Amino acid sequence: MGEITLSTGKKVGLREKKGQHHFIERRLLSSSIGEGGQNLGGIMSTVAVSTIVAIESIEGEKVKTPEDLTGIYELMDNFTYTEWAELEAKAQPVGTQKKLDEAAKNLQNSDGSDNESN
Repeated sequence: MGEITLSTGKKVGLREKKGQHHFIERRLLSSSIGEGGQNLGGIMSTVAVSTIVAIESIEGEKVKTPEDLTGIYELMDNFTYTEWAELEAKAQPVGTQKKLDEAAKNLQNSDGSDNESN
């Protein structure tokens, strides 16, 4: 797919995702559901998992696609918080980012979010 250079200078190679990557993404999301009904998958957005699966290399060094939550944490440990946010934004297809921006805008404009006092 290409390479992204973050504002910190870190280079991240992205793979061209194929059909099996949908399965991998779904499996990683389902593996993030913890015991006792705790749903870490709700916290880890689909965008984060999609970005994780897209990473092919970091600074020219190939990385393995994580198979479980431990692998996700280990891969994400290569990035600062700010770098990860930037990577997520840059790694998503333009259409996906537009949909996310629109959904965020709609949440801000929701009638249910207004707290008016009389």
